[in-house]
Amino acid sequence: MATARGAMKMGYYFDVVSPYSAFSWKVLERYRGRWPLETALKPVFLGGIMKGASNTPPALVSKAKGVWMKQDIRRCGETFGYPILDMPKNFFSEVARATVDCQRLIVAAQLLGRKEDEVRGLISVLTDAIHVDKALRTEENNLKVDGALIEACAKKVLPGEVVQDVIAASKSQEAKDQLKANTEEAVSKGVFGSPSFVFYNPDPKKEILIFGSDRFDQIAHVIGAEWKGPNPA
Repeated sequence: MATARGAMKMGYYFDVVSPYSAFSWKVLERYRGRWPLETALKPVFLGGIMKGASNTPPALVSKAKGVWMKQDIRRCGETFGYPILDMPKNFFSEVARATVDCQRLIVAAQLLGRKEDEVRGLISVLTDAIHVDKALRTEENNLKVDGALIEACAKKVLPGEVVQDVIAASKSQEAKDQLKANTEEAVSKGVFGSPSFVFYNPDPKKEILIFGSDRFDQIAHVIGAEWKGPNPA
């Protein structure tokens, strides 16, 4: 659906824990201002999406797919110009659940009316911390997502005087409820993973759902814009 300014409105449903969401986010940021697109940022809890959609994480579908996925992520890092680390060894046992606090931080910034650039900045620094920062990984390639990591990320983006306010808000029932609402909304629109893109329409039957970091050519087609590859600069 086009807005009054002529830009199409798209919901971006994402969880920073997803490596493919890391790639899609970098591309969205590179195309920001280049495409006639109004993006509604919709943080979700990927675990809730999987449960609500009766889906299974791709790396757990089969051993062969898990091996392939590791190779695919490395290739994507090269083609997207954003090489990331291998998934943490404790991804499914700890990280996948712990990053719900990262999502709540983003939601809290939105609820408190922080500037869009700050919200986007939080998404970027959290994504980098989870997927790129070697200093946060142990020798065994484990990652600890805790209050220290979240506070460090918040301090990189938010004004000093509001950091603790946003962190406190991320622990509130309101932030928890909003993240849950975003997740339920995503499932109701057919979302089954992250990243997902929904082009809104007053008639839900006419909404368009696109999934994956490798579908930007389809997004360009929907909005009538040119796709110049993952790095248009």
